Amino acid sequence: MRGMTLAPPPPLSQASFIRDISPRERSLWRFVVTLLAGIAAGFVVGLVVGLVALIAFAVATGGLVGGVPSLLHQVAGLIGDDGATLQSALALLTLATATNVPVAAVFIIVATAIAGRRFTSYVTAAPKIRWKLLASGLLLSFAVIGPLVAASQLLDPHAAPAPLFSLAKDWPGQVGYAVACFALLIPAAAAEELLFRGWLLRESAALSRNPVFLMALNGVLFSAVHAIGAPSELAPGPFLTRALMGAGFVYMTLRLGGLEFSTGAHAANNILIVLFIQPLSTKATPPGGFGLDSVFQDTFLFVSYLLMAEFVARWPLLRRWSGADQAPGPTATAVVEHFS
Repeated sequence: MRGMTLAPPPPLSQASFIRDISPRERSLWRFVVTLLAGIAAGFVVGLVVGLVALIAFAVATGGLVGGVPSLLHQVAGLIGDDGATLQSALALLTLATATNVPVAAVFIIVATAIAGRRFTSYVTAAPKIRWKLLASGLLLSFAVIGPLVAASQLLDPHAAPAPLFSLAKDWPGQVGYAVACFALLIPAAAAEELLFRGWLLRESAALSRNPVFLMALNGVLFSAVHAIGAPSELAPGPFLTRALMGAGFVYMTLRLGGLEFSTGAHAANNILIVLFIQPLSTKATPPGGFGLDSVFQDTFLFVSYLLMAEFVARWPLLRRWSGADQAPGPTATAVVEHFS
């Protein structure tokens, strides 16, 4: 394609994001201490911040009108409605973000202290965080994945009404819900990317820099962790979907030298779900069937993630605008050449 660069790159095993793995990151005891201390500290802080955020949301929606009993009733109602109302859906989104972000931040702070690294080294290999690259991942994912979501909803006679229109009956409520989804789910996606494609990817690269190994391991662990407390997520369909998503996010991170693009793609996926498929819920979703249609969708999603990363890396104008060229690493070639 005209305007694309075709210079032969180094393999993904030499990607800038994992090129500077330190001896401390190869230490087994440091890995164990980071895992235990990071999870413990993150859990405590995340629990406190999440509860404070939920109570603050209940207060903002009139929970203190009748005193403390009214507040407790409001909190119980927001959780009990399980996303069936606009207030409940927004409360669960707030709770998820207010919990996940502190957990990830505290975990990485612990990791930086033990590994002796800068916080941003778990985010990007570029001199600074590339917000335009995040926006590129968000917009490209909407453009590529959005039509697939729309088609699956329109062609499914049993699909529930889109939450964007069923939760809010007028346009101010719909706009407010959409804005809240963007404002809350982008940080939530960043938190997951920080843990899985930031810390875990670097720790995995201390064992092997083979990109196939890194994508497979990260994808499987990403899917397995999401199944904690929700056994239905271990069903072949949901497990494969998340595993391929995680693998695709690893490719983006290695290809573009940081988490920015994968964070945008991850957030776009979550936003599309809560806007058009189902609101956030505390209940496990019944596993869908595992047939050719689901395999096709999962394969389409995975290949799309690889091609989107290639598109940003190959198109000079977009590469410069997004800041993808700020991180040293692979330039452009056919996808298959990266797996050498």
